[in-house]
Amino acid sequence: MITLYSTSTFSFSKDKVQINQDSYLTPQKFHDTYIFAIADGVGGYLGGEIASNLAISTLCETHDKIKTVFTRTLEKIKALPPELKNASTTLTFGYLSEEGLHIGHIGDCRLYIKQGNKLRQKTKDHTSHQRLLDEGIYTKKELKELKGKSIITTAISTQVEMKYDEIFIPIDEIKDKNGEIFIYLMSDGAHHFWELRPRFSDNTMNSVTKFAAALQKRIEKAPIDDYSLIAAQFKIEK
Repeated sequence: MITLYSTSTFSFSKDKVQINQDSYLTPQKFHDTYIFAIADGVGGYLGGEIASNLAISTLCETHDKIKTVFTRTLEKIKALPPELKNASTTLTFGYLSEEGLHIGHIGDCRLYIKQGNKLRQKTKDHTSHQRLLDEGIYTKKELKELKGKSIITTAISTQVEMKYDEIFIPIDEIKDKNGEIFIYLMSDGAHHFWELRPRFSDNTMNSVTKFAAALQKRIEKAPIDDYSLIAAQFKIEK
């Protein structure tokens, strides 16, 4: 049996004037599975926060097949009034059970698993930068100097083709020697600051509440976008 041992969450807009276009679902248990998610409404178009909210509400209604979550969210976006026709969102979510972790992912939010005292990224960004990296045109170091990091190549949207990823990781590959699982979901406004210096003290890394407080403090100095984090610690109990 998997038990939620500890969780910590934050979600804020870039500044007090703007609407926070991030939406999230803290770990919720449905039968023997925990579900959690972050959706980031695409900026530049009206209705980003509406699209991200639709993604989360659809996930809560459809906690079975990953494909269904994406297709039903897109159907709901298509049904919005004409003035919201460009509303779009990213979505990254997880289903955690004794079998393992199923991930649904589109866009540039990220899911990490703590292994040792490091976070391992388990999703791949759907961005122009990632595409350039995959095609071998630039190295990671070279991309740091290139603009356009936040340009996404797909989303739940009527404006681009929807290309989502389905990922499965067996339970033995994500639990540590103590039978614990640490999962972190971040929107791009949060993981940008994590990746600038991807480390905290051992004490902080071993506590999801301390991790969340430390990352939030780091971001608050100069946020570049809306920023959200879900940090969760699960324990496998026999």
